[in-house]
Amino acid sequence: MTEQTQHEERYLQLLEKDGTNPSDVERKALFFILAHPDTFNKINGIYDFKEHWIKSDCFEKVDFSGGIRRMVQLAFNLYNGNSAPDPLEIFSGLDRNNFNICLRAIQIRFNME
Repeated sequence: MTEQTQHEERYLQLLEKDGTNPSDVERKALFFILAHPDTFNKINGIYDFKEHWIKSDCFEKVDFSGGIRRMVQLAFNLYNGNSAPDPLEIFSGLDRNNFNICLRAIQIRFNME
């Protein structure tokens, strides 16, 4: 199974677990990034599925590498539109796969599919 296929499966699992409405592009973009293996395994520290909300203290409680931290910041911004990080800061240093995940999440959020 390819890495892309595994990512897609994790993404669909998150959508199903949350019960995300198909028209909720903000939450779909959030989950597309959070389907990354480094965040998927930490999802319960990042997102509250019972309340359907981002855990605002996750940056203090969950250990993220620099690149993953920037990806999570982008995911939060795509979800709630607050405190947009600098695009150069987000994309600098990302490998090709992570860059593509972020770009795809932006396309989902802004209906550019």
